[in-house]
Amino acid sequence: MREATLTRGRLSEHPVWSAILRRGDLAARMILPVIVSGAVEDREKVDGASWLERLSLTEVVREARHAASSGLAGLLVFGVSDRKDEHAMLASERDHIVPRAIHAIKNAVPELAVVSDVCVCAYTAHGQCVLFGDQGADVPATLERIGAIARTHADAGADLLVPSGMLAGSVTALRASLAGAHDEIPIAAMLKLESALYATHRIGVQAVPITERAVPLIPADDAAAAVARARRDMTDGADAVAVKPGAPGLDILARLAAFADRPLLSYFTLDEHAPFVTAGEGAVDPTAAEREYLAAARRAGAALVISSGAFSVADS
Repeated sequence: MREATLTRGRLSEHPVWSAILRRGDLAARMILPVIVSGAVEDREKVDGASWLERLSLTEVVREARHAASSGLAGLLVFGVSDRKDEHAMLASERDHIVPRAIHAIKNAVPELAVVSDVCVCAYTAHGQCVLFGDQGADVPATLERIGAIARTHADAGADLLVPSGMLAGSVTALRASLAGAHDEIPIAAMLKLESALYATHRIGVQAVPITERAVPLIPADDAAAAVARARRDMTDGADAVAVKPGAPGLDILARLAAFADRPLLSYFTLDEHAPFVTAGEGAVDPTAAEREYLAAARRAGAALVISSGAFSVADS
């Protein structure tokens, strides 16, 4: 399988990621997204997507143990906010459910990688990935805020931080925020294409609905823009680059793999996973079909693959 060179960067030097990147099987390169909520006692089904669950702290640790025993690389942790405001203050509080979950997972299964999402959209009263001031979108304030969130996640034990809001300067802001205390923690830049395949995730994390994005995504038909953004983020010091959604972004992933000197991640969204878990009776085996999609990402150059179908690979 063709994949990015892994001879430099913080992932190749990180004790958890370096071990993962030495393993060749697909399951060992899979990262499972999970949604944790302090308001859930056990598991809570999501309205409109009954196959998706929000997990309590106890259940996310149980899921982590299952992932480790199945040979998966790690978990990507998202949180639900029961307190939204204009500044996403809850996101960086040390007793919030996300840092508590990161800490609990690392205590229970230290060899399992924990990836954290660093964004404000699930914590704001407006649901956007940027904060607002008197003059409109306040990018400097947002970068300062995600830096504080990143520090909290790093202190809790996160192994990889992903600023997913698509704000220019995010990688630089996180690296500056981590300087000194957490220089070793890798940061993955996010390339998020315009897509209809993000809806279920926003429902899952209970983000406030939006009709128009305040932070533009990369036009789905502009591969050059995606490559240019990836180059800029790598110049800024990104240790990896994630491409989202998975299947629509495979051509972008392959373009990046041709020159990138650091690991690439392919991120299959919940909406990409949904058809495989809701498929009715038919001739096609949905689990086998999903495995083919995830394997295609590895062939295209992904060192790591993020998908809620991770267990379908592990159980094959």
